[in-house]
Amino acid sequence: MNVSEAVEQYLATKEAMGVPYKWGRAVLNGLSRYVGDMSLKAVTTGLVSSFLEKSATSDRGWMLRYRVLKVFFDYWIGRNELRAMPLPPLRRPAPARLTVPYIYSVSELRRLLDTASSKRRATRLDFSPSTFRTLLLFLYATGARLNETVSLKQQDVDLNKGTITFRRPYLATERTIPMSPHLRANLRKYARSFVCRDGQKAFFRTIDEKPVRAINVTVSFQNLRHRAGITRPGENRHQPKLRDLRRTFAVHCMRSWLRDGKDLRTMLPILGAYLGNFSLTSTEAYLAAVPERFLGHLLRLGSAPST
Repeated sequence: MNVSEAVEQYLATKEAMGVPYKWGRAVLNGLSRYVGDMSLKAVTTGLVSSFLEKSATSDRGWMLRYRVLKVFFDYWIGRNELRAMPLPPLRRPAPARLTVPYIYSVSELRRLLDTASSKRRATRLDFSPSTFRTLLLFLYATGARLNETVSLKQQDVDLNKGTITFRRPYLATERTIPMSPHLRANLRKYARSFVCRDGQKAFFRTIDEKPVRAINVTVSFQNLRHRAGITRPGENRHQPKLRDLRRTFAVHCMRSWLRDGKDLRTMLPILGAYLGNFSLTSTEAYLAAVPERFLGHLLRLGSAPST
């Protein structure tokens, strides 16, 4: 059995089980192309190591590919098509660089939204100031990721019920969240600009009715931030980013709960579900950005016995 046959059979098994495997498929097809018409048993550790080094551009990418290959080779070892695992030793991960997220103040958020509303020269693939302002308000008011936001269809934003449904087809998951009255009113106003109402059309669109592209929003935001004069003091490298709006939403929620005396052990899982995080650890990472005056609350949270 050659590698391409092994990959084809393995992927067919995954598909028959109904397992979403878009990422793994890409990795295994990449391996198949890299080794060519080679027997599965002839694959060496050096060859796999070379594939990993050339296909991964970061330690995280290397590790993700490594895990896909390990499960694949384990599968064929269990079926006596391989005698040994042709994987190199695990890399020792590089020390993580700690970047403290930038938490926008309320006044900075207002400045961003006001500046986004100002007229600017627009290209065919660009979006109007109204679209840009509404999109930024949406990102802050929901804590949503940019990619899932620009993927929203009109049918996903139910202004009658006041809900938003995020769909992630590649993971076969979706979540529906409520929107605040203020956001709902702004989305209603924005939706009146639609030329036609088609549930399958993108909710956030360019001037020529195409879906807004994430990269264009990111670039426009950096220009907006410069125009609004928002910078991290004493820093040139780690300046505020668009994704910090998501972090700001999470931190502002926690500040409000702590002021109201609510128990974060109860509220963090709710926040995680709202944000679409897969694990509580992802949500807890935002705790580092909560102001120091809440340190006592956080220490009590950390020392509380698990239940």
